[in-house]
Formats: sequence, C-alpha cells, structure tokens
Amino acid sequence: MIGIDEKVYEKMVGIWSISAIPDLQAKLHGDEVKFTWQRGDIVTMKFSLFDALAAIELVNLIEKKIYHYYHIDASKMRQSLDGFKKDPFSSQN
Repeated sequence: MIGIDEKVYEKMVGIWSISAIPDLQAKLHGDEVKFTWQRGDIVTMKFSLFDALAAIELVNLIEKKIYHYYHIDASKMRQSLDGFKKDPFSSQN
C-alpha cells in the first residue's frame, strides 16, 4: 500500500504543478481515487486509470468535470509557465 500512496503523492505533485484549483485533493479508497476541491466532489476513478494517465491528462479531465458539475472554467486556474524557456508539455523539447 505504501508504494501506491507514493504513486498518488508523486502524481499529485505533478497535478499541483500544473493547476492551482483551490484545495484540490485526491484520496485513495480501496482501488479508487477520488478527487475533491473546495466546492465538493469532482471525479472518482479506478486506480489503474489514475496510474495510466499523465498528470496533464488528469488535469484536463478534472477541469472538464469541474466545468460540467460547477460551470466554472478551471483551465483559468492553471499555474503560470513563465519560468520555463519552452513549453514543458511540448513534444518538441
């Protein structure tokens, strides 16, 4: 279980590096990961899916779910990438 918790933590560090969604959290419940934020639940998914997706893919999914359930454009809560010389998500790096 410690290895799984470490994977969740590392993935969340990546997510928090991309997005500043207020009080964004992920909690591991059995074989599922549940995302919440200051306004409530966002999405629950199987750990296997969570583990298979990159942090940027999870952020995109979270943003879509926040828009769907709360009608808030969470993409506007992205962290600034001004400190990077190149887009860190570009495949041309």
